[in-house]
Amino acid sequence: MNPTSFLADGRPFYSAAQTAATRLDARFNKHHAADVGAITSYNAMVVNFQHRVSQGFQVSASYTWSHSISDAPDANSFEQNVFIEDNTSRQRDRGNSWVNRPSALTLSAFLAPHVSSSNKVWKWLANNNELALLGNLASGDEQNVTSTRNLNNDTKAANRPLFIGRDTVRTPNIYQFDARYTRSFAVICECIKPKFIVEVNNLANRENITALNTAVAVDSNGLATPGASFMQPSSTVLEKRIVQFGIRVDW
Repeated sequence: MNPTSFLADGRPFYSAAQTAATRLDARFNKHHAADVGAITSYNAMVVNFQHRVSQGFQVSASYTWSHSISDAPDANSFEQNVFIEDNTSRQRDRGNSWVNRPSALTLSAFLAPHVSSSNKVWKWLANNNELALLGNLASGDEQNVTSTRNLNNDTKAANRPLFIGRDTVRTPNIYQFDARYTRSFAVICECIKPKFIVEVNNLANRENITALNTAVAVDSNGLATPGASFMQPSSTVLEKRIVQFGIRVDW
């Protein structure tokens, strides 16, 4: 359709009436244009550290700094059928990508001590233990601020309020620590080795929020007027603390 006016940020405003006079081409009631000309850039720096402190003790860390910018529609799929914010300018969608996560740190440690002692009981208790720790610390997920009403009568249901860029807010940082303890017992019949295992996911039982309420009311000019529910958690996807016990037998 032909725009009848423009919003304050330059977006076209369309008439609600669909007539021959308002259509871009009067011969068609509606048409869709498919465009594969998305431009995306991803820049990153990755730093790895690994150190074996002593026999049976090893630590490692990996840190990634990155920034992903794109003008493609926000969707976790290679095959998309999602409208862009402004069908007259791809630059309107040029901004942070949905998968942009600036900082991510992964830590791991493995401890399997070997103790020599003349005390058989202490030697049995101190040896045959394995402890693995894993930590994930990362920036939260990108969130797109959207208005609660269509601002310019286009076919996109959720528009951004005026003068707010794409994916400009973020959920709280994600911190999760997992642990696994394995206790091996005496070898039976020279080949059977029973083990007792304890696994804990989200050891600190942290509430990792992955989605916020980013829908915001707008005034008559299309400017955001946040209410009390704006930026409040809308879901917690990552699991709370989970403890699992198991028995394993190697032979």
